[in-house]
Amino acid sequence: MRTPVVAATAALLLLTTACGGEDSPTPEPTSSTPTLSSLDDEQVQRYLPGEGQMPPSWGQYEGEGAGDGEQATYPKTCSDLLISGRAGEDLAEGRTGSARRTYIPANAKGSAVGVKITSYEQSVPDGVFEAMGAALDECGEYQQINKEGTTTYLSEATTGPSYGDRTFRFRTREKGGDTVFERLVFSVDGALVQVLEMHTEGDEVKTTGLEMAAEATESNLRDGPREASGSQESSSVSPGF
Repeated sequence: MRTPVVAATAALLLLTTACGGEDSPTPEPTSSTPTLSSLDDEQVQRYLPGEGQMPPSWGQYEGEGAGDGEQATYPKTCSDLLISGRAGEDLAEGRTGSARRTYIPANAKGSAVGVKITSYEQSVPDGVFEAMGAALDECGEYQQINKEGTTTYLSEATTGPSYGDRTFRFRTREKGGDTVFERLVFSVDGALVQVLEMHTEGDEVKTTGLEMAAEATESNLRDGPREASGSQESSSVSPGF
């Protein structure tokens, strides 16, 4: 039998992080903003929230999850919501590096916060966010299908702080279940950041870990990375992005 943490985070493996809701204006470039294009996997990893940026009691898990694999979205247009439609495919052609990390709160069954950063050769285009926003308008209910079966999700726009050059936020919930995924995507130059907080409190909004991770990641991208310490390798606990 799977542990509560592994069982809960297994649901994350069925998802590709997406976003919607409000977007933020693009700030004027500053001389202090680093060039974040064309980073490789190892370089990208250094920008994930590190030591002192997340609670020390939280577990950390690196890399890909055991449930990662091919999956389809229905209706097909909802793949744009998950950055796996045409806009996402076009963006992926310029991908140079990617890294992700999952944080597991202490004594919080069914909870997890995941962060993924992907670097591209050029700045992330506005079209990626526009496609996600358009898809959200049509995807209040959609399905994801993989070798494990079909899962139906309900989605809705949310509001909250903006990060980076542009931000989209929304939440999804397993239809008929209590597992909720609070989500946001933001860009900084050539880096696209996806942040997800999973919890089992049903309709209750819970974004403390998500905001903490997003703020730390943006700070690293703007001001320079902080190295993580004490992280662990795990193939069974990781959000699916």
